[in-house]
Amino acid sequence: SKEIATLIEKGTEEEKIDAMKTLILMILQDENFPRMIMTVVQHAMRSESKYIKKLLLIYWEVIEKTNPDGTLKDEMVMLCNALRNDLLSPNEFVRARTLRLVAKMRYRDLMDSLLQPVLECLNHRHPYVRRNAVMCVYSIYMTFGEDMFPDAVDRIDDLLANESDLSTKRNCLLFLFEAAPSVAMKYLNSVLLDEEDSSSLFGSSADILQLVVLDELKKVCKANPLEKGRYMKSIFTLSATSKSQSVLFECASTIVQLTSLASAVKLAVSTYIKLLNDPSADNNVKLLALERLVALRPKYSNILREQSIDIIRSLSSPSNDIRKKCLDLCLDLLSSKNVEDIVKYIKKELIGVQGKKEELTYQEILIEGLHKCAVRFPEVTGSLGLVEVLIDCCLLQASTSGEVAAFLQHLMNNYPQLASNIYDKLHYIFSEIKTSTVYRTAMWMMAEHSEDPKRSINCILSAVGERPFINKRERAQQTENQTEEQNVHRTVILPDGTYGTQIISSTELKKPTHVTGLRRLLTEVEEVDFYLVTVLAVTLTKLYFKLEKPQQDKCLKEILLVLTGLVQLRTYPKKSKTENSYSEVAFSIDPDNFERIVHCIQTLTGLVDSDWLEGGKDLYKLCDDYSYKHEETENEQGFASQPDDLIAVKQLRGREGINDIDFTEDEAFKALFSEIENDSEASLKRVKQLTGLGDPVYVECSMKLNHYDIVLEFNIFNRTSETLQNLTLELSCQGDIKIVEKPQSCNIGAAKSITLKGTVKVSSTQAGSIFGNITYDVHRAGMKVLSLNEINIDAIEYIVPESCTDSEFRKLWQELKWESQVPVKHNKADLKNFVNYLAQQAHMQIVTPESVMNCSSQFLVCNLYAKSRFAEDALMNVSVELGLGGLCGTTRIRAKSEGMAKCLGERVNLIQQQYN
Repeated sequence: SKEIATLIEKGTEEEKIDAMKTLILMILQDENFPRMIMTVVQHAMRSESKYIKKLLLIYWEVIEKTNPDGTLKDEMVMLCNALRNDLLSPNEFVRARTLRLVAKMRYRDLMDSLLQPVLECLNHRHPYVRRNAVMCVYSIYMTFGEDMFPDAVDRIDDLLANESDLSTKRNCLLFLFEAAPSVAMKYLNSVLLDEEDSSSLFGSSADILQLVVLDELKKVCKANPLEKGRYMKSIFTLSATSKSQSVLFECASTIVQLTSLASAVKLAVSTYIKLLNDPSADNNVKLLALERLVALRPKYSNILREQSIDIIRSLSSPSNDIRKKCLDLCLDLLSSKNVEDIVKYIKKELIGVQGKKEELTYQEILIEGLHKCAVRFPEVTGSLGLVEVLIDCCLLQASTSGEVAAFLQHLMNNYPQLASNIYDKLHYIFSEIKTSTVYRTAMWMMAEHSEDPKRSINCILSAVGERPFINKRERAQQTENQTEEQNVHRTVILPDGTYGTQIISSTELKKPTHVTGLRRLLTEVEEVDFYLVTVLAVTLTKLYFKLEKPQQDKCLKEILLVLTGLVQLRTYPKKSKTENSYSEVAFSIDPDNFERIVHCIQTLTGLVDSDWLEGGKDLYKLCDDYSYKHEETENEQGFASQPDDLIAVKQLRGREGINDIDFTEDEAFKALFSEIENDSEASLKRVKQLTGLGDPVYVECSMKLNHYDIVLEFNIFNRTSETLQNLTLELSCQGDIKIVEKPQSCNIGAAKSITLKGTVKVSSTQAGSIFGNITYDVHRAGMKVLSLNEINIDAIEYIVPESCTDSEFRKLWQELKWESQVPVKHNKADLKNFVNYLAQQAHMQIVTPESVMNCSSQFLVCNLYAKSRFAEDALMNVSVELGLGGLCGTTRIRAKSEGMAKCLGERVNLIQQQYN
């Protein structure tokens, strides 16, 4: 402090600036310099530097202005004179900045001498001073009441009548709406009735004023419903003329809250859609508009359905989040009237993004949308040519081919009228497919829905190519081992039409000519997919038994040669999942796939009965029903209402009856239900004991989650017979957490208690900890230090159960890198109860169908899914079975970050110990 005082007294202008900055920062960090006030008054206030003047205003704002007994310090008298001079300064910035400082002061002794200069600023020539003067008057009036400022309303009303600056008008209206609502409404009525004044109010640049007017009109209409018709016309005009995004959004929200007339709601919906389709609108505004439209759907679905075509045009937005929400909303609004237009638009978008690598996610969203349209309205699939678009545009792309193949499989199995078209298309593009997943699905469709088995067999055998089947790595090694190379002379036709001789090596002649499609996946890759080979064998076997007897004799030999050749293929698998290098040692086919292919060969030769080849369609239908129909049924039932349902009164219903529209109506209603009661069991579980019961200071902490922050509430009890002075709670963090607000220092009387609050910001779901100590002064004993127990931040608190489809789960399982495996072993023998308990305690949702979980009483395999508040996915696969000593198995966890995966693994171990 002495060094700072010396710099302020004798330093140069730059040194004084640095000293003032250091002083302000130290005061903000709870340091106290009571003797420095006179030094600043005597030396810093005499400087003519504008920068030092600005720092002084900040300094006067942060210092402690009262004595411990609550009385104003004597030095504040000199501060009062300085503030009075600054309020009369010829510099507009100094005046305005001083007015802001005065508005934050709550000391009547200072205000008596500052009131007159503040009133003079109301008539200043510069609008920047006037607008700050109005807010200063507002603060003084609301703090000290009408007694100190009896003519404040009249002065502000006169200023409002003659003011031309919009910001000053806005501040005046804010003051009048709080202090004298009748005066404000009188002015507002005169403006709305006068065409010239109303045109200035509804101008494009008056958005800051329009928002205040909208808020007040909403309050007036709610307080007095009879006045609603009088002011709704003005709100309608504002929504039609304003170009401000915030004003348009507030207009639409106000209309929905004030009236349920179809015409008014239609205007509000049109306003939201206008924001959606505005290319200059911010993505956050579009997301908010979409959320409001989604909230309106249960009550006004017919109105939204009429404008669904305008809503789907927002797919032109570059944000995939907006596209996904928009498409989901349009799919919920599907009907027989608009499905054709929506499908045409999606089809147009899908063709437009064909071949663009940066739009792969968007293509998946569009394909999923078309899939849902086809499931609900299968008649449009054939009439609009969806099959051709999906096969031509997307089936041959590696990124989207899996989703399209599953879609076509569903259509072919459930809608026989489309099967012939899909069957023909598959034969045309069979040799151009690039992924094994699509090949497996395509061959299943050929085998189960074959109209011409001979054609299908020829198509598959042509794609497989000629024998022998040798991996390219082995073929390269054989070529290197050849010591002698023979050359072959071939006659060719030259470009000028004459004949010539071409010399070709024998190794070039041995290279296969069919290196695309299925042949490439079998022989031209290091790691062979033997599951694809097995599906190929099963498909050929099924097609063989669909042939007539004469045709079977012709095809049997060729099919057997292909199968016996493929079963001898060798593979070079990757060394690890994270590396791209392959093993140097070749591996033969695995036992499971080998057994399946041999079983097919035995069936073809008559050694095994062929009954196992039947029933494929029925098995697929059982798995398909839950995936595509159960979800649709839930969506339809979610918004169903019965004629005898009770009428819900807003003030009489509980938390379960509240929706987003209710929250936006008024803050009072929101405050009643937005928070869980403090005495609930959940709050008590979050209380942590930080000191022992025998310590002189007992401290316990309760944690409360608030979005991305944790509010820490410390209850501190003084168990001694002396007053504890300067009690300070010092905290430190470990992990991805940061202290945002530190608890304030305080004094605690003997046998008294106090509550302090602090805020911690969490950056991710990784586990962290908070530790620290308490320091306090005791009379004649000096400073004491008491260490606190560690507070562990559990990542489970940030995980929320979510649902996802089976395909989404598989896709996420492949994308997420970090995995944690936890062995499961317990003496209990109830598999299903254990999995349900695990899902409840881990805050995850079971996404496996109930029918699949009940298929066996000896083993259970299911998937669990959750999402964190930071939009991080958490996946869990549970595989347990009954053994001699109870249940046993493995739990596999995958997450985006290592910390989240480990934290969930530790949680699973703890759940096993607690399970009874």
